[in-house]
Amino acid sequence: MSIAGAERITVRLPLSPIRTSHSYPSSVGNLTYIEATNFLSLAKVRVDLGPLNVLVGPNGAGKTNLLRTIAFLGETARTDLVPAVTRFGGFDALFFRGDLGKRARSIRLAVGAQITRYASSNAPDEYEIAFWEQSLSGKAPVGSIKWLQRNETFTFKRTSGQGRRIAIKGSHVDFTGDSEDRSPTRLSMAAASSGLSTLRRLGKQYGAEQVDELANLLESFRVFEPDVAKARQPHRLVAGEPVHLAPNAANIAAYIAWLSEAHREVFEALVDDLRYITPGLAALRLVPLGGSSPGVSIEIKERGLRGTTSLAAASFGTIRALALLAMLHDPDPPKLTCVEEVDHGLHPYALDRIVERLRDASARTQVLAATHSPALVNRLRAEELIVCERDPETGASRIPAIAPADVRKMFSEDELRLGELWFSGALGGVI
Repeated sequence: MSIAGAERITVRLPLSPIRTSHSYPSSVGNLTYIEATNFLSLAKVRVDLGPLNVLVGPNGAGKTNLLRTIAFLGETARTDLVPAVTRFGGFDALFFRGDLGKRARSIRLAVGAQITRYASSNAPDEYEIAFWEQSLSGKAPVGSIKWLQRNETFTFKRTSGQGRRIAIKGSHVDFTGDSEDRSPTRLSMAAASSGLSTLRRLGKQYGAEQVDELANLLESFRVFEPDVAKARQPHRLVAGEPVHLAPNAANIAAYIAWLSEAHREVFEALVDDLRYITPGLAALRLVPLGGSSPGVSIEIKERGLRGTTSLAAASFGTIRALALLAMLHDPDPPKLTCVEEVDHGLHPYALDRIVERLRDASARTQVLAATHSPALVNRLRAEELIVCERDPETGASRIPAIAPADVRKMFSEDELRLGELWFSGALGGVI
């Protein structure tokens, strides 16, 4: 395979039928907001979300903790509440440790999403869970027996009217709906189990389809963080299967080989972007590797140089750019994608193209990205920016640190670009 006349080496893979490149799936059901109370540094936040959301702010402001709310809910959907709390370090590790005065010792998380037909950004489907730790003594001394309890609420827009509501309290599950709804009105379930994990496994009459769609949305959350050392290596090919890009891009050689065969136009667009970001690059070559476990490696053809450079010898920035573009051009991405330090390793010249591709990708996967780069923020629209900061007195995150409407107003009235406005401290989220 080649671009711009370089020697062509083709890696043939037995594939499922090829879909025409750029005939991407339609827009996914995005999250419309996240609310968190007493979760890590998020003492009380509500963040409204769009297709592309770029978080800025100093280290420790709470950007990662906001993303962890989605990861935690995804783990709850996948494994249930108790295993999720355990995996995240236990209730005490999750509970906000700052001093905000007397308050309930419970954690509350809520999301809005466009899941059902009648949901919209202004009237989304909604899910809320509040959970706390109970003990035999009531005061949870060291060594006492403790267990989790929770309450949950699902609200799905089944029609333009009331829709369906599922309320879970203790072992009781109550269903309410419109007058034509013939679903059961009550169900029992284990008091510590999550409806997000349990109800999706039941019948349609229990709202399983809608719960499952919400759970799938949360489970699909991918944190993309390329491991450049692993991405340098050749990768094994698995015949007859689509290749999904690993969250650390360790299988990028196999993914690029699959993309070149199954989605040729997407592959060529990716290489064109890589050439824009890396001006000396002329083409990518795929080199098949034989042996008992067939594989493939990537080589780079550079302008003015004889031969090729193996990906193993390429620069950090080139490999990270390739991995990032591979993710942004993914024709079948998960519904939610997070990229921390999206500009890491990239020359500022590349950011115009990267922001364009972030917007393109956000039509297929809702994107939450984090950056410390004013140069990247300069290229954003005001509605794409979420400023984060930490209250030095209470330790609580302020997200957003400034209302989106105020960002738009200041941006429209000031001669500074958005990144310059943020870096000046006018928007907060600097120190």
